[in-house]
Amino acid sequence: MKKISVVYLLIILAFVASACAGIASTADDSSSTYDRVLSDGTVRIGVRFDNPPLSFIDDEGDWVGFDVDLANALVEELGVEIETVKVDELTRISFLQEGKVDMAVASMNHTRQRDDAIDFSVTYFWDNQSFLVRAGTYASLDEIMGMKVAANAGSSAIPAWKTYSAQIGGPEPEIVEFTDKLVAMQALKDGVVEGYTEDNITLLALAAGDETLELIPGGFNPVQFGIGVPVDDSPWRDQVNYALQDLWKNGTYLEIYTKWFLGPDAVIELPLGGEMEIWPD
Repeated sequence: MKKISVVYLLIILAFVASACAGIASTADDSSSTYDRVLSDGTVRIGVRFDNPPLSFIDDEGDWVGFDVDLANALVEELGVEIETVKVDELTRISFLQEGKVDMAVASMNHTRQRDDAIDFSVTYFWDNQSFLVRAGTYASLDEIMGMKVAANAGSSAIPAWKTYSAQIGGPEPEIVEFTDKLVAMQALKDGVVEGYTEDNITLLALAAGDETLELIPGGFNPVQFGIGVPVDDSPWRDQVNYALQDLWKNGTYLEIYTKWFLGPDAVIELPLGGEMEIWPD
């Protein structure tokens, strides 16, 4: 009996030790990104390097663009340093899921599908999606319905155009996905595709100064950019939202927006399309 009691005691102790280890592990896992950012003094921000005028690397190798300026203003509000990480339309989400970045300021439309994978801040940019076409070819969305068109791989414009087409009883869209915007542009110019769909701001930037291309007026999918953050981390998401709202309230946001889209030196003119959600104190 004594031997059996000892065996039982050892088993119980093993279970207790395992449970304690599990509790410790859970406690570590539940710590917010914000705690680590404060501890390290650095926040890793995923920023697209290929999407002017929102974010790109210029000829001198410097990060520039609206999203870049906003990211730098955010880290100043948070009181930490920035580590800029290159992302594109596909990796801006996967890097968040894999813990490679702490947030993504990457011209990302907040959709329900994406919200299943990551979380988002309040909306900080408003736009629409339409088509860039060769001048004089198509004057409305109805005219390009069913034509072969280009889109960026992973773009929210792809499911949105399919949904829009189905809702108005149009033919099934034929969409060619590209991973390089310049290649997509060339395909449009060469007549390989009849249109190129993306956020209007991106299309206008790509076509700036080119009189052979034009944007179909209006749009089929409203765009609301949000900052991507890891899923189920409300303390961190709150801090990002607070910083965004403070930038709006103190005028910094409007200064950055005016620099890129409203001022005399703006390459693309885009009136401010909305107001940021501000929570009362």
